[in-house]
Order: sequence, then structure tokens, then C-alpha cells
Amino acid sequence: MLTVVTSGKAAPGATTSTWSLALTWPRPLVVVDCDPAGGDMAPGFLAGRVTTEHGLLSWSAAARRGVPALAAAALFAEHVVELSERDGVWFLPGFTNTTQGLSFTDEIWERLALALGRCSAAIGRDGLVDAGRLACDRGNWPVLRAADQVLLAVRPSVRSVHAAQDATTKLRHELGDLNNVSALVIGSGPYPAAEVASALQLPLGGALPEDRYAAAVLSDGAAQSLTKPLHRSPLLRSAIRVSRQLAEGCVHPDATTYIGVGEAR
Repeated sequence: MLTVVTSGKAAPGATTSTWSLALTWPRPLVVVDCDPAGGDMAPGFLAGRVTTEHGLLSWSAAARRGVPALAAAALFAEHVVELSERDGVWFLPGFTNTTQGLSFTDEIWERLALALGRCSAAIGRDGLVDAGRLACDRGNWPVLRAADQVLLAVRPSVRSVHAAQDATTKLRHELGDLNNVSALVIGSGPYPAAEVASALQLPLGGALPEDRYAAAVLSDGAAQSLTKPLHRSPLLRSAIRVSRQLAEGCVHPDATTYIGVGEAR
């Protein structure tokens, strides 16, 4: 299964959410930072632990044109970082800046999308991707098209919903429809998660709480290892339920009846 997390503008917390899902995913996983503008996954949570020897650029050089998709997927194992915080999770770092992202041609993105689609067969792992913001018409769209499910991160505020509405327009244009797209509502606000998803005309893929402590560790590289307090944080506890539902493909088509994590029963 390939799951992609993306967002519109207004910094809804997609990277923090991707890490929280990765650290609670119920099956072996490869996490890939595919933000064309330069990813935040490594500089945040893994600050100082990732070198340029690993990542998308080194993988693309090895999985050159003509390498079959299954073999290209198997090559992930040679370019990932294994997380000490969570057994069974591999991380494939992305670009450090926009210039590196622009070096990926449409053909390379297509090659990556095919490889990610073969992760289960080649390396026995699901795929989880942080695709960054939907800022332009070129870049990592092949990866989003290859996804079994796309999560659009959004906060329950008017500003964030407006940005997400623009993002759904781009998604519909590029993907052809929104059949595989659902809302991932992050934080609290004046509107319930189900209402936010309904405003976007999307099913609700899950809801995650605002958790500044966990966000400081996962996104900003705060000096804190993944100890019991973080495991017990509201974000990680909620992510356990959301990741299990996503891994099982349990996204409800009727957002108004879905009870998301952090929602009142």
C-alpha cells in the first residue's frame, strides 16, 4: 500500500503528521520525503543523523533508466536510513533545496512512482510519502497518481480550508478524480473534523490533535529521543489509531458519520 500526505499552503502540519504516522504504522514501512521544494523530514526529526550519501538523489543514480520497477524498488534498501526509534521503518531522505528538486525530471518522477508502487512485492513494505505542498503543476505528481490513498492535511480554520479547497482543485485536475483522496484534519478549531472534510467534499481519513511537545520533536528537531513520554503524547496515541485505519484502508466515504481521532463520541 502506498499512502501520500500532501497539503495546500498555510503550513497545516503535514510533515509532523507524516512522522507520527510513520512511527505508529502497524507494518514494515519505507518513508520517503518527496517534497520538490526541499524536505523538512530529515532536518527536523533526524537533524544531524542523515548524510548526502543516502536519499532520493543517490537512489536515482543507481536506479537509472532501464532498471525494472521491481529492481528499482529493491534498491531502496541501499539508500535508506534505518530508524533506531522504530523497528521496521526505513527512511529515504529527499532534497535539501529547490535546486535539487528541479534536477528530478518527469521521467525520474515516473520511475520513482513505479518503484514505490512495487514496494510491497520487492521489499515487503508499505510506502508512506511526504509530498509537500501542491505548489506547481510539475514535479512529484506521478507519485500522487500512483498512490492507493492521498491524505490532504488541513487545519480546522477558514484560512486552511480555503487553501485546501485550492489544493483539491489541483488534485482533481491532475488525478482525474478524488476517489483516493481524503482529509487529514490536524489540530482543534471552531469546526469539527467531519465538518471540515464535508466542506472539502472529501471523506475523513483521520484527525490528529495539536501537540506542541511532540511537534517540537518530530518537526523541529528538539533535543528529545523517542522515549515513553513522547510515545504517550496525544499525537502519537492518536496516530496509532489513524495509522491502523489507513493501513487497513478504512477511510469512510461519508465524512459526516466518521468519528475521527480526537473527535467527541
